[in-house]
Amino acid sequence: MTIPVILVGGFLGAGKTTLLLTTAQRLAARGLRVGLVTNDQGENLVDTALARRSRLAVVEVSGGCFCCRYPDMEKALMELHRQTSPDVILAEPVGSCTDLMATVIRPLLHQHARRFRLAPLTIAVDPLRAQDRFLPEIDYLIQQQVAEAELVVLTKQDLPAAVEHGKTTTSQLMRHGDLRIFPLSAKTGVGMDAWLDSVLNTTTAADRKLDVDYSIYAAGEAALGWLNASGKVSASQPFSATNWVQYLLQMLERSLSLHQSVIAHIKVYASTPEADCKASLMHAQGPIGWDLRPDNAYSSELTFTLNARVQAAPDLLASTVRSVLHELSPHPDFDIQFTSFECFQPEAPNPTHRI
Repeated sequence: MTIPVILVGGFLGAGKTTLLLTTAQRLAARGLRVGLVTNDQGENLVDTALARRSRLAVVEVSGGCFCCRYPDMEKALMELHRQTSPDVILAEPVGSCTDLMATVIRPLLHQHARRFRLAPLTIAVDPLRAQDRFLPEIDYLIQQQVAEAELVVLTKQDLPAAVEHGKTTTSQLMRHGDLRIFPLSAKTGVGMDAWLDSVLNTTTAADRKLDVDYSIYAAGEAALGWLNASGKVSASQPFSATNWVQYLLQMLERSLSLHQSVIAHIKVYASTPEADCKASLMHAQGPIGWDLRPDNAYSSELTFTLNARVQAAPDLLASTVRSVLHELSPHPDFDIQFTSFECFQPEAPNPTHRI
């Protein structure tokens, strides 16, 4: 019996993780065992921490996109299959990845058709992203993602602005021809069942073929600074972890805006002995999105994981994040210690297979 694999791509901040975690909950409610494969250019992912908190069987593929770490992705799928015998596997490629049909889907079908059944390729699209002013190379990357989609989910339809912008986005997407579009909100559940029934009951045609200019693709990825940091904050008095996360995102947004650095996404996961917080910022001056917002997260210490993807040079992004964290947690009332800190530009994509 083949295991359904649901691959959901789309640009950074499109709502892929929220969509897949909600999908996992709905599948579990149907009595199905679910596995999740997360993916990023770096390590220490907020997404993985959030998935594990949800008690999902999760394997992380780090250090590059699925296409460039194809053997690691295969290993992750096999590990989930062996350890948890899932009824469904969900997979989220890194948000700057495209050409998935040629580099992931067709290779998997060629090598593992007896083990895995691949659903139609879903691309998540944030209707509000059209307001952001990315470089042309990044816009090219986003356009290529949509061009190979078999299904598109218009996310964040619980937000009135996203509903309004979604009308224009839908008109633009219709130019791509035989494309099924699902407006939905993973937070409220509206529209989820129609998309979920589609990916569970149909298979990919695997026939989308892109003529990707890999030099532009590489330039688009390299235009983004990728930062992953984790650490511990200690204080002389108890403080609100929820407020700390909120102020961190607000201060980062203000500081990055001064440098005209466009935010692709910033995610923060903070843990105290009492509770966990998780919040995201996807746009300058945009609302903070909360997945976990407890009222009782007061403690004299917390641990945190921060992921930031910003159109900025790595040195600028790193110095901005360090400055904001130290301003938010000033000595001697606070002490901040990093357990990991990396900031880089991704290497040019070099897929293992391209069929």
